[in-house]
Amino acid sequence: MSAVEDALVGRDFRGAKAWGLAIAVSVLATQALGWLGWVDLARSPYAAPQLHLLGTVLGGFLFGLGMTFVGTCSFGLLVRAGGGDLRAAVSAMIVGIVAIAATAGALSVGREALLSVGSVNFASYGGSSIDGLLGNVAGARGAQVILACALALLIVAPLADSRLRNRRRLLIGSCLMGLAIAAGWLATSFAVDALALDRPESLSFVAPVGRALLQFMMEPFRNIGFGVSAAAGAWGASLLIALWRREFRWEAFDDAIEMRRHLLGAALMGLGGVLAQGCTIGQGLSAASTLAISAPIFIASVLVGAKLGLAYLIEGRAMWRLGLS
Repeated sequence: MSAVEDALVGRDFRGAKAWGLAIAVSVLATQALGWLGWVDLARSPYAAPQLHLLGTVLGGFLFGLGMTFVGTCSFGLLVRAGGGDLRAAVSAMIVGIVAIAATAGALSVGREALLSVGSVNFASYGGSSIDGLLGNVAGARGAQVILACALALLIVAPLADSRLRNRRRLLIGSCLMGLAIAAGWLATSFAVDALALDRPESLSFVAPVGRALLQFMMEPFRNIGFGVSAAAGAWGASLLIALWRREFRWEAFDDAIEMRRHLLGAALMGLGGVLAQGCTIGQGLSAASTLAISAPIFIASVLVGAKLGLAYLIEGRAMWRLGLS
């Protein structure tokens, strides 16, 4: 969220460049694992030739809008909650509750009705992967050249920025995040049976938070899946780091207005994440690492939603005006 806000409001693209570096690293590492035969990317949840385009666009828009109201993404909520932020803890629970409601609860009927329309089958266009679509247009060699240039640009852009080169922690963090995505694919590929998974997966922080809440309330902590473990790990690691740095402090809502904004934003994030089948980590990085076409569509939709939300919060523009100018 900070990268989006800096780029859209302050015209500072250092965060966006760092995010691009994370995407490039995740793509290179994940594709290398696929080339080595250690990960079968054809079995990933993003590899299906049929893409629900309406759900991806609408979900990304709602997630971006909700993200501006909350001030961070679903992963950021877990990190802040680990540092003692009760606003983030409550918002994360709302994200999970709405995600479960949209998946198998009261909101699932509307979700299923929406998913019945707006699907696009990319099978005849080379599949739903970016390399497949490019290969259908420019040929296999042309697709490789285009992808290589795009990845090179994502890597060179942050390294060529003198101000960003001085922020080594941010650059290292971006690379580690990209490698964490690849590590997720690798771990679940080797542990599909142990984790009772239908297919390999990587990091995502919307539906797993809902599953964690459901399991906490109704099921014993056995057979915990990768997504729930990753969400718990993100929260637990942030808690330990906050305690180690002596930065842990309790924080709460300032007033009813702030609480209402966070609850609304969290609900939009939960619903949007389910419709788009991922968050800024799940679709923005995990799907991107497999070269799924849904990733750039989702990211563009998030930016539109965030632009609208920021225009409303900062400039007081009406919600129905996109404020794209």
